Amino acid sequence: MPNEPEVVWTYEAGETSLEATPVIAAGVAYFGDFDGTMHAVRVVDGSLVWKQSFDGSGFVSPAAVAGDALFAPDMNGVVHCLALKDGVERWTFDSESEMYGGPLVHKLVSGDSMVLLPTEGGTLYALDAATGKELWSFAIDAPLRCTPTVVGGHALLAGCDAKLHTLDVETGQETGAVELGDPTGNTAAVVGGVAYFGTEGGSFEAVDANDPAKPVVKWSYRDRRSSQGIRTAAAVTKDAVVYANQGKLVVALRPENGDVLWQWRTRSRVDAAPLSIKDGRILAATTRGRLLLIDPVKGNPVWNYEVGGSFIGAPAAADGVVLLPNTDGRLYAIGGKED
Repeated sequence: MPNEPEVVWTYEAGETSLEATPVIAAGVAYFGDFDGTMHAVRVVDGSLVWKQSFDGSGFVSPAAVAGDALFAPDMNGVVHCLALKDGVERWTFDSESEMYGGPLVHKLVSGDSMVLLPTEGGTLYALDAATGKELWSFAIDAPLRCTPTVVGGHALLAGCDAKLHTLDVETGQETGAVELGDPTGNTAAVVGGVAYFGTEGGSFEAVDANDPAKPVVKWSYRDRRSSQGIRTAAAVTKDAVVYANQGKLVVALRPENGDVLWQWRTRSRVDAAPLSIKDGRILAATTRGRLLLIDPVKGNPVWNYEVGGSFIGAPAAADGVVLLPNTDGRLYAIGGKED
């Protein structure tokens, strides 16, 4: 990304709100809107490929892509399997619970694929990707709001029961768990078998899950000046783990020990997960519609730009641009020529 990025195109979804992170495959971005329409647009210029509307529905969670299929969960608890080429519906599965975490598609040892689907009711469903048939389910006594992460044949699942669970992804059997002290709905970023995520109590955790039967907390960081919760996924680079909390603070920690590298206080909350750009810079999008490009060493913004509206859904990067959904009903593509 250049030192002075610019808006290279916008796509207007209409009088609605875009809160779902786009998923990108083969040069096309797929995302839903708050009023129940799924959109497919070309990353190169924002032109429409197709859109498909679902009455009485709404999308706030990211979809997932595998092969020639798109798996899109709606707010009513229904996951829609759509054909990538035209959005035609192939099957649906009704979880009978609201869904805020995105699905994950995982290829099994058999070569078949499953869709892992977390729900507000606390159940993680595993569905056959081809048919939507339930393969297994795992439940806790609290909501599940994160997308699972699969490492070494085990699903890592952070729950609002204040635990990180590890499950055998083939069977759904729990293989281990670690107490966190605070509930969380954050998707873990996993590097080298270590899961990094924040909690509602304001702590940031690094859990070593290399032994799925015995996950252990490697380190835990809590800012004594702020007990504000962490509700977004972290961005992980080789030198830093970066997260944003509800106290308008962006924090960078050392991955190996949790020591603070830098902090930057924004003027408004960052509800969209920060994004690591390939050169190590961090893109943060605020609830007041401002974009910040943060220096990875000093922690200060080297560029900022006000779009308006509000950024809630996390950005997604591909093909030299960053795509950002906004509550003003527009998808913004940020990029430009390299300096």
